[in-house]
Amino acid sequence: MSRGRIPESLLAGAASAVVAWPITTLFTPNTWVRPTLVMVVVVVAAGIGARLLTTSKTLVAAAQLVAIVLVAGWMHGRGHLWFGLPSLDTVLAFNNLLYEARLTIQNYAAPAPTNRGVILGIGLAIGVAAVVVDHLAVMRRSPAMAGLPLLTAFLISASNSGDSLNPMYFVAAGGIWLLMLGRQGISSLRRWSTTTPMSTTGRRGSDDHDGAYGYAAVGRTLAVAGLVTAVALPVVIPHLPTRYLIDGLGRSSEATGFSDGQIGLKSTLDLTRSLQSPSTAPVLTYTTNAPILTPLRVGVLENYANDQWRPDDADVSFSRRPDLQLPAELDDDVPRETYRLSVDESRIEAPQIAAPTPLVSGDLDGVAWGLDRQTSVASVNRTASSYSFNYLALNPAAETLDQPVQGATGALLPPELQVDPSSEPLVRELVDQVVPDGASRIEAARAIQTYLRTSGGFSYSLELPETVTNEFGQSERPDAISLFLRTKVGYCVQFATAMVMMARESGIPARMAIGFLPGTADRGTYTVRASDAHAWPELFFEGVGWLRFEPTPSGTQNTVAPPYSLAPTTPESNDPSSTASSSSSASSNTRADGANDPGAEDPTTTSGTQDDTTSILGPQTRTVLLWVLLGLVVGALGSMAVPLAARARMRRRLKEAPDEATRVEIEWQAMVERLGDLGVIPPRGSTPRQAGRFYQREAYLEGEQSQALSRVVDGVERSRYAPPGTTLADVRPDTEHVVKAVSGVRRRKDRMRAVWWPSDGLLEWRERRDHAVRVLRSPWDRWQERRADRG
Repeated sequence: MSRGRIPESLLAGAASAVVAWPITTLFTPNTWVRPTLVMVVVVVAAGIGARLLTTSKTLVAAAQLVAIVLVAGWMHGRGHLWFGLPSLDTVLAFNNLLYEARLTIQNYAAPAPTNRGVILGIGLAIGVAAVVVDHLAVMRRSPAMAGLPLLTAFLISASNSGDSLNPMYFVAAGGIWLLMLGRQGISSLRRWSTTTPMSTTGRRGSDDHDGAYGYAAVGRTLAVAGLVTAVALPVVIPHLPTRYLIDGLGRSSEATGFSDGQIGLKSTLDLTRSLQSPSTAPVLTYTTNAPILTPLRVGVLENYANDQWRPDDADVSFSRRPDLQLPAELDDDVPRETYRLSVDESRIEAPQIAAPTPLVSGDLDGVAWGLDRQTSVASVNRTASSYSFNYLALNPAAETLDQPVQGATGALLPPELQVDPSSEPLVRELVDQVVPDGASRIEAARAIQTYLRTSGGFSYSLELPETVTNEFGQSERPDAISLFLRTKVGYCVQFATAMVMMARESGIPARMAIGFLPGTADRGTYTVRASDAHAWPELFFEGVGWLRFEPTPSGTQNTVAPPYSLAPTTPESNDPSSTASSSSSASSNTRADGANDPGAEDPTTTSGTQDDTTSILGPQTRTVLLWVLLGLVVGALGSMAVPLAARARMRRRLKEAPDEATRVEIEWQAMVERLGDLGVIPPRGSTPRQAGRFYQREAYLEGEQSQALSRVVDGVERSRYAPPGTTLADVRPDTEHVVKAVSGVRRRKDRMRAVWWPSDGLLEWRERRDHAVRVLRSPWDRWQERRADRG
């Protein structure tokens, strides 16, 4: 059994496991520990078994890596294996999990939340480290070199914990490494030639200071002294600035970002700082039966002073089943629908909770909660990870919102009507320019929203200018609101604040709401990320209550204005873009039973056949093999029939096209059909521009991909509406680029179906079948006609 080197293998495995111990400070809960220990045990067992069979260092390492892949697939790839073995689908699934782990590491402070990706990533990393340590310490008999991967694994934890580690982590790792060194040193020393016989059973009373045990004693003394010095020395030497190997985990709970795996939006918003976090880490996931999505609110702010929004003290009575009352200002005759929203895996810190408004009822799984008596904002007394709410979607009629505005503003008015004194002169001037004389409350609100969102020349950017040039060419640093209104550059906080102040100046009570945009869909489940943090204004209407408006343009954030906030327009006969833009704004966040979710429905899978192995083993083996080979050839040729028919149909249509405009339209329709084959189907009746926005949003197109799609849409619109004789560009390369880009983000089933079962090919075969049937029936039909004439 010496070939297996069992003691050395066990020590190497123990060292790999111990250096993973400090990772417990980086992630919580510690559900990754058991799978990681299993991975280390598998590496040790595979190494011992392989060494019993071969002395090749390469084959032993290869056997350990194969064992890691198999065990990782069995533990983390269930549902993605092919007869128990990893496949391409397993690789894709692991890629998604590791990408999720990378986002968690980058965007959370230690301790970050443990998810499936983190468990897989730690297991694979420690497993590979265990292979390297085993290879160096056992196969190459160099435990000193094995200390390098051990030190690397230890430093990853030490440099990213955000705080100093307990000395026991280092003592345990260093002790195991010294045991490896000591065993290897004793073994090597015993192999040295000597003229003095040495006992292998111990000292037994004899002095052996010059032999192996003398060296071992000195080694133990030096080892203990080294460990004590390493632990005690940092206490007396000055600490150097912290430098992290991995962005995110090393941030302490006081730093900007997340802590303890949770997130909370600041209730005090400083206009010189960003409300929006660049993190793409998930905040919560939810499902809903609502056809139109709504942002999820976590707070409301009314008081603004010194360039900051400041919250009022909450007035909440917590209860597991609070008695909810609809807002007193909501009349019974306002049209409404009740919808349900169910949240899973929420990471929002208490007392905040993301919820739509107004709420009708809620189930927070035993967590006490309530509504603020002043703002109707939901709060919890402890963090709720999963919950559900029933809420109202209001659809007030136009005549209900057509209300007169109130009078002048001033410091003695309620907070929701007070305008910031520093910026009030500029705000008043803009209101006089933007809001028509005698405008009603809804007309004024729509005019202000339109000015900030589309017609005022504002742009969305997270990089805020610090100064503005006045009429004399001098740089000025005015208050935050004036700076935004003059530079016309900002993000959601600036846009929402400007609309609140302009609405108050117009006599409309207004306040700031903070929360999250609806998120992105995947198979009917919506994921809200930290980057979806958003701020928007709420304006008060008698008989209805507080209504959301959306002045932020659809820039980096996919903001959508509510239907009631859009002015009714009559599209001109020669300008289809007006209809396209208005309908797109109103329906961008509309879900029609998953029609806007490319993964909502799974494509039908074809059932495979299983060969009869008993017939192959019989006396007719050769005949059966020939028939199987013939069937494979026929099947391969048959599988090409539909794709080839689609290509032939495309070539024929382009050849028969009378002009370039028709060719562009054919290319567009072909691209729409091919994307539909991939499962990305725009809403029925979409214009090219609406369909383009849908494809860009659902397929996550960016960069050159997005530009190619824009060129295709522009080409189609030009072909439809440009004067006769206009030169049209060939959109074929761009359509191919778009289809390739969308195909890259779809599932393998969708890609296979699109390639081998295109709808254009099926349509071509149906037409050919119908044509063949007509040709075959024509003699019979003519004979029937002649017979009828004779009769």
